[in-house]
Amino acid sequence: MQLNAKHIRIITIAILFAILTGQAMWIYNVYETQYRLITQVKDEVLQTAILREHAYRHEKMGGTIVYNPLTHQNDTSRYITKTVQLKDTTFSVTHDRQDPYSSIKLNQFIFKDHLPVNVIMLDSIYRLELSNRGVPKANTYIEYIDLKNDKVLQRSKEGESAVDYTVSKLIVIDIFNTLGIKGYIQISTSAIVGTMIFQLILTALLIILCIFFLSMIIRTFFWREKMEEMRQDSVSAMTHEFKRPISSAVAQVSLIPYYLQKGDMAKVQQYADHTLLELNKLTSYTERIQKLSNNSKETISLNKESISLSDFFETTVKRYQNIQEKGTEITLSIKSDRKYLEADLIHFSNIIDNLIENAIKYSNEKVHIQITVTDAQDRLKISVKDDGLGILDSDQPHIFGKFYRSNNREIQRRVGFGLGLTYVKALVEAHDGEIKVESKFGTGSEFILYFP
Repeated sequence: MQLNAKHIRIITIAILFAILTGQAMWIYNVYETQYRLITQVKDEVLQTAILREHAYRHEKMGGTIVYNPLTHQNDTSRYITKTVQLKDTTFSVTHDRQDPYSSIKLNQFIFKDHLPVNVIMLDSIYRLELSNRGVPKANTYIEYIDLKNDKVLQRSKEGESAVDYTVSKLIVIDIFNTLGIKGYIQISTSAIVGTMIFQLILTALLIILCIFFLSMIIRTFFWREKMEEMRQDSVSAMTHEFKRPISSAVAQVSLIPYYLQKGDMAKVQQYADHTLLELNKLTSYTERIQKLSNNSKETISLNKESISLSDFFETTVKRYQNIQEKGTEITLSIKSDRKYLEADLIHFSNIIDNLIENAIKYSNEKVHIQITVTDAQDRLKISVKDDGLGILDSDQPHIFGKFYRSNNREIQRRVGFGLGLTYVKALVEAHDGEIKVESKFGTGSEFILYFP
């Protein structure tokens, strides 16, 4: 199956959509994972915050709480009874060996009357611990709860609604299960996105690279497709252009024997000259095609000689003014102080012929061509200006490209190879020259040549 432009567009859009969809799903999954990781650590963070807050209160109390050690060192029972002796009282409590925080819970119970939990400090520690875990912009608050009466004793922030907050599990902070702490956390999207910077940058780079390489592939495909269309059009144009001089030459050569028998040498000379002209056209067309594949200035061999500017251009003007195909008027103005140009006569002639032939071809029934030769600082300036169809602005950057032909219908009606200006540019550059174009569609064109 051969893919055409429509198939390529559909496939490209589908690939881009698949890439964007896949990356969007990946980013969403990363976002969800980060959210879960942050919310999962909230219980551990809250426990750490409670321990730090307890250490602060214990230190403030002077660390005077004392309780006796286990009754027997080798006793493996899970629950044991411990005696707690305070300044003014003594009591016994059941101790759970498997609970690493049982001693702290006991302290919390003892502290509650003398130095209760500081929920504001606990909230501050909670936020700090979250920030240490990579969540710097989390909103939090703490609830200090009486578990027996199911009543909130204190809140670090009054008036906050728990609707947008994620709540931690209840952490019991005393050994008699009478007091508990809950932590609430509100994680902003920006906080989660902040933890995903690397993934987002990686995704952006991947998408940009995919779009870049896909666009390069598509551009290459369409460029080659366009070049192939141009080649096909050029082959058709070549067939037409080759057929015309060959047919004309054959027809005129076939008449020469007839006029030789009649002894009409004037007619013989006329048809011989016309035949030679047609064959020269055919030679010129063939030479353009041969030069096309080898048209850089480094590979074009030059046989330079001194060309008389006045003789050359006067002969050229006279030759083209005799064309009977359409009304052609050529004005020549030589204002240069130079009399001669060092150039390859054949190549230089092909340059000027191409520009004049284009001016005639891309014009209406009548065309006026103005050739001006002047000096421009240390260079010779040659201008070939016409009042023909002109060149569209969109076509001007491409007219020197191989096989390029405008899509304009009026231009397409004129048969051409799309090689002439490519050939001209190569020859001008081979002479270390420069070619420029100034044109407006509908009013004509001016090709300006600079030679050293």
